[in-house]
Amino acid sequence: ERRSMRPSAVLLLSLSLAFLAARCAAIEDVDFADVSPAAPDQVVLMIKQEDDSGEEVINAVLETEAFLQDSGGGHIAFKMCDASKPVNAKAMAEKGLQDFPMLFVSIAGQGMDRYQREISADKLSEFILTKLEPTTDEDVFPYSEEYITPKYPVLIKFYEKWCSRCLAMKNAFENAATRMVGRVIFMDVECSSSTITQSFCNKHKVDGYPTLKLMGGIFDKPVDFERDRSVQGLIEFIDEHVPEVEEEEEEGEE
Repeated sequence: ERRSMRPSAVLLLSLSLAFLAARCAAIEDVDFADVSPAAPDQVVLMIKQEDDSGEEVINAVLETEAFLQDSGGGHIAFKMCDASKPVNAKAMAEKGLQDFPMLFVSIAGQGMDRYQREISADKLSEFILTKLEPTTDEDVFPYSEEYITPKYPVLIKFYEKWCSRCLAMKNAFENAATRMVGRVIFMDVECSSSTITQSFCNKHKVDGYPTLKLMGGIFDKPVDFERDRSVQGLIEFIDEHVPEVEEEEEEGEE
């Protein structure tokens, strides 16, 4: 009986491997030299396929690709660059890319971001779909120190127009600002736009862009933002430092 089961087990294993190979073919295999950070609407997975975690990560990315096909992200190209290949290994090492897996997401108008969160289908899908959401700057206040009061906390983005990383996080900042209306004021400051803004940036020792600081409200001194510059990272930062306003309880007490 054991011998008669072996061919079936081998066949099942072969079919599983064939299915996995077919799924992997859905991600375009590219050489590192052909990866263009300027290309819009792409997800680039850099991985050593020989690593133990390789299959799990690839599956998560494939599940994300399949989900996006039916969720408004079907135009996004998924690419994979295998760091195990000699042609890629040397070029990646020269660029300081050594900790794998690494995942980069590029959306039109937002530049290329390194994805620094958990590589799972639900987390990655949420990250990409959030980047695809339309945003508005109506909920982002222009620079004015009059907004910095004990009444509301203010999340300030110090930026410059020439800064590509500032451009990359513009949509995320706007998206989070809309979600946090009534809880936190979002404000941006272009440091070099005037002597007043430059003085404000110097006062807060801004020496790189973008720099984000939470101040005003209950804070005696600014709190530096040190998370990934995504909508999720911004909201997690606010959740950590700013308590939610419980309107119903306040109304009841009145």
